[in-house]
Amino acid sequence: MPPKEELILRDTLAIDRTRLANQRTLLSFIRTGLYLIVTALGIYQFSKTSKFFWTVWILAGLGAITVVIGVVNYLYMHKKVEKAYSD
Repeated sequence: MPPKEELILRDTLAIDRTRLANQRTLLSFIRTGLYLIVTALGIYQFSKTSKFFWTVWILAGLGAITVVIGVVNYLYMHKKVEKAYSD
């Protein structure tokens, strides 16, 4: 890869698209995690019995895990992209 000052417009735009795609992926992970957590809270509010107790905790846990996976994935890919294009 040529040094950063020698990049042509097409390459610069490709880097920007890659960074934006990575951010978009992070946001979709966060959105999915929050949907799972909100669904768990909705089930908890509408069912006052202990019938859905484990379902609520499983959905909330999956939501939290999804958000954590999204953040870890974002940081990993961000590091990879910066390393690839900083040379």
